[in-house]
Amino acid sequence: MLKLMRLSFDVVPHGVEESLYNKRLPPDVLVQYLASLKAGSVAKGLKDVFIIGADTVVLHNNEVYGKPKDEDDARRMLFLLNNSVHEVFSGLCIKELPSENEYVGVALTKIKMKNVSVYELESYVQSGEPMGKAGAYAVQGAGRRFIDRIDGSYSNVVGLPLELLYKMLNDFVNNEYS
Repeated sequence: MLKLMRLSFDVVPHGVEESLYNKRLPPDVLVQYLASLKAGSVAKGLKDVFIIGADTVVLHNNEVYGKPKDEDDARRMLFLLNNSVHEVFSGLCIKELPSENEYVGVALTKIKMKNVSVYELESYVQSGEPMGKAGAYAVQGAGRRFIDRIDGSYSNVVGLPLELLYKMLNDFVNNEYS
């Protein structure tokens, strides 16, 4: 998605264990905190760069869903999300080195999931696609067939809200270099 913005970038694994962090934090706070931790975790030894950290969770009936632990967890999430509305929160952190100045922000998108058959959900879980995806579905993949409506940013649901990133980069550059 960063290619769409014509940005030059490298993807660096962050090493932050997301499941260790308190899911009782408000989701908007949690995703910004994790995005900041991820950006900070890859900063060592780098200089003269911008680091973008991101994290995404799903909120449904006051329960925060991250990435499923296993197929049973993915199945549980999908059955609970089925035929209902949920919210997707993505936090972003832009860290500039060597100054370590940091900007954080959050995007929110509401999703209405269709009423999907048990067979379709089970087939989807068996495909493996839900693994590694917040809320156990990929709107940019086969999971898109389960979505009835998206109110807000599509790219947020994918995991990198481009509109927010563009605004944050603009604000960062204008504040730091004007």
